[in-house]
Amino acid sequence: MTEELKIAMIAINKWMFHGWNYESVPLTIKTPYGTIDTVNVPQFIKEIKWTCNTSHMLEKWHKATRTQDPDTYMTKFYAELDNNNRRLLLEWVIQNYNGERSLF
Repeated sequence: MTEELKIAMIAINKWMFHGWNYESVPLTIKTPYGTIDTVNVPQFIKEIKWTCNTSHMLEKWHKATRTQDPDTYMTKFYAELDNNNRRLLLEWVIQNYNGERSLF
């Protein structure tokens, strides 16, 4: 096994476990009606410095969760992102998530 293959396997494993075990945190948002509300969102929604505003990313997350199938939320959210935001999400997961089961 090459070192590159091992690194790829570790990254995929981390992504998979994160998708099933991400933390949720409170996020204060301004509603379309001008009121302030607090919603629970995945930690990465709040922490990543996206290339667009957080409310836009929150809309993408809500779209991904409409199916009520938690096993697909991360995949659907990822598919909605442009390449820059995909890289930001992958980088955040690699740097911040350590709850995966080790392969090696």
